[in-house]
Amino acid sequence: MDQRSGDNFSITLLAAPGATTALVCLAGEIDLTANSALADVVDRLSTIAPTEVVVDVAEVTFACSTLPNFLARMHLNLPNRSALVVCRPTTNVQRLLDLTDMGQIVTLRDDLPTSGSWAPRRTSPATTAAHEPLLGGR
Repeated sequence: MDQRSGDNFSITLLAAPGATTALVCLAGEIDLTANSALADVVDRLSTIAPTEVVVDVAEVTFACSTLPNFLARMHLNLPNRSALVVCRPTTNVQRLLDLTDMGQIVTLRDDLPTSGSWAPRRTSPATTAAHEPLLGGR
């Protein structure tokens, strides 16, 4: 786990070297003061090279163009076939993502996927396969 924070924001990255899925949790105000920490996350993820990155924005209280710029940089720096999923956007964040046409490069979800290398493990693989969608689909 890697955590970066400033006066008004927090960024948590859950990803292990060689992991296929990474989770980025953003909270607070995602503006220019968060830009350097977001750039560090992009650099770290480009090194890990997961096939899927889930960005949880449920706790974002304010976002400006810094958020779509972060998503665009991540899209450009991840391996070609990597999926970029943005989860649980608030109404204002959803509007920002719509206005900047982020749907062209990210998949938007109202929920947070419960599968992935960062998620708690279930005891029964059959239950997980039957009830939990794989991140990014099949």
